[in-house]
Amino acid sequence: MLYSCLVNFKAEHDAVIAPTRGYHAYALFLDALRQANPEAAQHLHDMSGPKPFTLSPLQGRFRRQPNGLALTAGETYWIRFTVLQADLFARLLDSLLQAADRTLCLDQAPLSISEILTTPVASPWCRCQDYESLVSGASADRMIHLRFMSPTVFRSQGKRNVLFPEPRLLFNSYLSRWHDFSPVPLDDGLAALVERAGRVARYKLETRMLHFGTYQETGFEGTCSIEIAPEVPEEMVRGLNVLADFAFYCGTGAKTTMGMGQTRRIEN
Repeated sequence: MLYSCLVNFKAEHDAVIAPTRGYHAYALFLDALRQANPEAAQHLHDMSGPKPFTLSPLQGRFRRQPNGLALTAGETYWIRFTVLQADLFARLLDSLLQAADRTLCLDQAPLSISEILTTPVASPWCRCQDYESLVSGASADRMIHLRFMSPTVFRSQGKRNVLFPEPRLLFNSYLSRWHDFSPVPLDDGLAALVERAGRVARYKLETRMLHFGTYQETGFEGTCSIEIAPEVPEEMVRGLNVLADFAFYCGTGAKTTMGMGQTRRIEN
């Protein structure tokens, strides 16, 4: 199963947090899981390679200060999280429900959980579906439009960052996570195809910086449209559309557990 949910928080007091919202969101969720299920939290923390969840930075109305972002007492803030495995979702949701009666800290800000949203009726960012329905419901669109909602970056050869949504990097990012977590196989020929399947038809992107305490990461935000080449067979086109839909849950590129790479497919 695939899950996308929102957690609403109330700021208990006025507070100033560092701009490192993604990193602190990761620490907050891991702490909530540790309180309820320390073994699961330790396993998740120690897991090497891609992890089966993503987190957005803390979102809401901030007042910018020279030393960070100011939160206002009583104001609502939120974090989006996605989970790629049903058992982890059950543990995490249980942990968050148990944490609803105590104060959580994001950096220096004391927060309390006010609401956990899980359905599309509550928010368009909330959704739940299985891998099979993602495949069976895939379109054969040859123009794919994506919006990158938080700074997004790719690691290339482990040494440099790529600040552009090259189609091969996009689809390889999604395909790698699909192979890691999906019980449903995709066509074996898809891996070779993503290297030459499409081109960027248009884009509107800006670079943004995300702070990680002792260092910073630069990424791109905005929209791009990927045009799939006309010679690509329709079955393969559907496979690429599955991966584009999967981006809503798995995120794009590096550091998706710490606020980067939040992605959704858009109409245009």
